[in-house]
Amino acid sequence: MEQNKEYLHESDKECFEEKMSELLADQILFPESVYVRLPIGIEIYDKEGLLRGINHRALEIYGVDDASSVVGTVNLFNSPYVDDKLRASIKSGEEITLEFEYDFDRINREYYSSRHQNTIIYEVKVVPIRNKHEALLGHMLLTNDVTATKEAEFRTEESKKNLEMAMQAANMSSWVYDLQNNVFGSLSGDTIVKEGMKLEELKRILHVQDYVTLTKLFDQLIERKIEQGQITIRAINGQDSPYRYYESRMRLSSEHLGKLLIIGTQLDVTEKIEMAKNTQELITKRELAMKVSNIVHWDFDVSSHTFESFNDPVNDYVSDKHITLEEYMNVIHPEDQSIAWDALQSMVMGKEINIDFVCRMQTKYDDSWQYCNIIGVPFEKDDNGNVIRFTGLRQNISKQHQLDEELRERNYRMELTFKTVGMSYWVFDLDTRRFRAFNDPVNDYNSEKEISSEDYLLVTFPNDVDIVRENIDGMVRGINKEFSFQYRSRTKWDQEWQTYIVTGIPAERNKKGEVTRYTGIAYNNTKWENMANELKVLKEKAELSDRIKSAFLANMSHEIRTPLNAIVGFSELLVDCDDPNDKKEYMDIIEFNNELLLRLINDILDLSKIESGVLERKREKFNLRRVCGELCITIQQKITNPDVEFRAASGPDCQVFLDPNRLKQVWMNFLTNAVKCTNAGYIRMGYSIERGGIRIYVEDSGVGIPYELQDRIFGRFQKLNDFAQGTGLGLAISKAIVEGAKGEIGFNSEPGVGATFWAWIPCEIEMLDNGDEGDSSSSSQLVFRDIIENEKDLNILIAEDNDSNYMLVKSILKDYHLNRVCNGIDAIRNVLGGKYDFVIMDMKMPIMGGLEATRKIREFNSGIPIIALTANAFDSDRVSAMEAGCNAFLTKPVKKHQLLDLFARYGG
Repeated sequence: MEQNKEYLHESDKECFEEKMSELLADQILFPESVYVRLPIGIEIYDKEGLLRGINHRALEIYGVDDASSVVGTVNLFNSPYVDDKLRASIKSGEEITLEFEYDFDRINREYYSSRHQNTIIYEVKVVPIRNKHEALLGHMLLTNDVTATKEAEFRTEESKKNLEMAMQAANMSSWVYDLQNNVFGSLSGDTIVKEGMKLEELKRILHVQDYVTLTKLFDQLIERKIEQGQITIRAINGQDSPYRYYESRMRLSSEHLGKLLIIGTQLDVTEKIEMAKNTQELITKRELAMKVSNIVHWDFDVSSHTFESFNDPVNDYVSDKHITLEEYMNVIHPEDQSIAWDALQSMVMGKEINIDFVCRMQTKYDDSWQYCNIIGVPFEKDDNGNVIRFTGLRQNISKQHQLDEELRERNYRMELTFKTVGMSYWVFDLDTRRFRAFNDPVNDYNSEKEISSEDYLLVTFPNDVDIVRENIDGMVRGINKEFSFQYRSRTKWDQEWQTYIVTGIPAERNKKGEVTRYTGIAYNNTKWENMANELKVLKEKAELSDRIKSAFLANMSHEIRTPLNAIVGFSELLVDCDDPNDKKEYMDIIEFNNELLLRLINDILDLSKIESGVLERKREKFNLRRVCGELCITIQQKITNPDVEFRAASGPDCQVFLDPNRLKQVWMNFLTNAVKCTNAGYIRMGYSIERGGIRIYVEDSGVGIPYELQDRIFGRFQKLNDFAQGTGLGLAISKAIVEGAKGEIGFNSEPGVGATFWAWIPCEIEMLDNGDEGDSSSSSQLVFRDIIENEKDLNILIAEDNDSNYMLVKSILKDYHLNRVCNGIDAIRNVLGGKYDFVIMDMKMPIMGGLEATRKIREFNSGIPIIALTANAFDSDRVSAMEAGCNAFLTKPVKKHQLLDLFARYGG
């Protein structure tokens, strides 16, 4: 029987091998020499489930050393993991994929012998083996141990979930940037970059400076100069929203073969940064307030008996330098040491009491003894409730003490004033119904003598008795209201009836709220009443004069005649003056009024341009810091008041593309107004870069602008002081210039405190990182420099038809060789026939004007420098002159320093 079974087994084996050989011959199945070395487990079972072949990888997975121990022995259908349903599916020839835990303890007990004792994650695919006729011959199992892979996937998934949970808790998101495709993607959370966004699109929502920094950081990562990067950027997250701050950390990822990615995180730190700014601002304000108010903040440690204080001259203003009790007592006045020692001993003993006393102190920083108010409270206790630290303030009240002394002095002076101006101070007591008065003729100026109601009525003018009695009765009834009335009185001290204005208010009340005392003043208004009548007529005339002066023609007449009168008058005095000092003074006055008259004319011209809508602008690139510096120098010369300090705030070094003359005009208007309105304190000017433009400002501590005038400060002919020099057009013109450049202008002001005027103008800005301020020299300056370098003996042709103007130029250029012509034709002939180094050309002359003459000269001589000298001051005139061929442009009246500077600057 056993022999028969063995024979059948061998027979089946031979039959199966024969069928396998046919499959190999038909190339349906690969040979054993191939699959035995494959990196996955391969098992060949016959149709009945008997194992016929197994490769090395499968033996390793199952923990079997000898293939013969399982081949021909192990039956697939006997596996403890093959149930009836699975067995039927396999036998039906289905292709099946499974993944489950493979327990070797169970295998050793129920299936076959393995050296493994653990459990693995088992992945198997059952593939039916068929011949070319689709007949089922057997089964192939493709198996693998995926334990390590699954555990890694599990750990990765868990780590990912933990990371996402942590990022959500921290309100953090993450993003990825594909370098090859130049697109961003969002990994988790709400990022500012959207799916598919390109780097150029990100530029629209980033602050321009941060975009440059971000691209540089990307370049460093790509070039592997750094492994990780960190940046804080400002971005707009939503339309019309302000910039928010985002902190981002990033690294270069090359885990994907052939693909470079930048992976980063995003954390909104706007609140954090703003909180830090606010905190620092509060600290700064606190420190500033303490310094300005001369307040010292101190802490006293009970255990060490030492003080720690801020802004304290006792510790040389070094906050971490502790002060001992002895050092503290050494700076206290000997007469005040007793009260100070008592307070300090209370703190040393840790008593729970508040400290409040005044003493005199003098440190090495003080010229005299300073009155100081010291207050303190228990601030910290230990676990047993004992006070271990006190905190408090020490304020220098020397000024307050001085004010108290001055107040007493002023009270005395006020009493003296009351007597001088005829004012009396009175008190009415409802309990006694008697008056007490100071400086009152009714009680013969004896403040100790009481006055009854009848005493007042006896000296009252008969027609006014009723009103006096009515108000006295009102006080007797305790009416709770203020009152004021006028009456006439005459005592033995008066020759005529005197008019008094009496005012009174309830001064004291009892617990029920009832008035018990009134107080007030009585003012002898007789002189002022007479004066008021006299001034009434003058007032009417003044009002009429104000209405007339408010008209434009009258205003201009006044403003023009004022400097013109000074120019004419002092010019006449200058002719007969021999004293050099007087001459200089007269010249300074004439020069000042010249400038005033020119500024007035320029304002009128600018106003005319504004009204006609032809306000010219000549934009060019210039250094803003240099312009600011020039204005600083100019305005400092105009600040003659020693009580006014000029301050200039340093701004970023940059070049801007604007009309520099218009910018100076607006800025200088702010400055001159500040000089006019500031009698003491400071004037500060500066600029900053913001919102794609520049913001200029001038701040002063002057008189400020009354609230009722603030809504029309930019109107025409608006002046805070109608008697101050100026047309009241400056701010109106400045507003037109700024708004014409699509900018904004405004101010902040508080009456009595000061004002800040500002203007924001959009423009192109180029930051200067290396200190390069650009070349601001004009082409004409280069021409001048090339022609007259090292030349002192210059021949100059002056084309000027006006004798006075020629004499002025001749006086200025007295050291040079001059030749004069009076029209353009003669100018052309002289240039053609003579040798000149310069031509000074008037633009408006008879026969032929300067512009046409310049064009003709340029047809045969392109090198000679030509300076346009004209009374036409519009920008269009300047442009016409330069287009005609002029190298420089000066407006009349020409100033000596302007013309001399033109020659001296280039070696003349």
